[in-house]
Amino acid sequence: MMKAVLFDLDGTLIDSAPQLVGALNQLRKQYDLPPIPFLVGRPFASHGAAGLLKAGFNMDKNDPLFDARVQEFLDIYKEVFNQNIQCMEGIEELINTLNLRKISWGIVTNKARKFAQPIVSSHPLLKHTSCLIAGDDVKLPKPSPEGLMKASQLLSIKPSDIIYLGDDKRDVMAANDASMVSMAARYGYLEAGDDAKSWGAQHIIDKPSDLLAYLSL
Repeated sequence: MMKAVLFDLDGTLIDSAPQLVGALNQLRKQYDLPPIPFLVGRPFASHGAAGLLKAGFNMDKNDPLFDARVQEFLDIYKEVFNQNIQCMEGIEELINTLNLRKISWGIVTNKARKFAQPIVSSHPLLKHTSCLIAGDDVKLPKPSPEGLMKASQLLSIKPSDIIYLGDDKRDVMAANDASMVSMAARYGYLEAGDDAKSWGAQHIIDKPSDLLAYLSL
């Protein structure tokens, strides 16, 4: 019987793509570039600033202007990141069911705490999380299992009794290395051609409520 569920944040619990892609397009406008279509930018929302700059400017960390451009993006994003945050469809029902069954749940994200904490603290559903581990709370973010292990310790629940749900290969790798039950959220920000089956996840779900069938493992 599973005793806890841990979630990735962006693309798993919340739909942050509108704010992220919106900030990217504001930055593109500053450089006299047209906006990229939302559905083009959406799959990159799980990859942080680096992924979004790759999508919006075809820049990577080897570009000498990369660090400055990241800061420009973050300066825009910090003004909009917590506006009208919505949960992914079906998440509210899933969380309410976990609460009714008295199953602990928490959040492990690569998002910086300065962004993750305000989103979680101000959200009527997410503010009741048992734990929040942000990307800068650990030495190594996912795919390192460090954040998941830290959450396991905070919950006082052994990893093998915990499901970790995320929408990126890094989430699956971290869960497997932490000896948790790895689960891929195919409803999240997968890129065209992404095959969650190739990530090594123990289970794949297409909507949040599908998770409930695995709680009795």
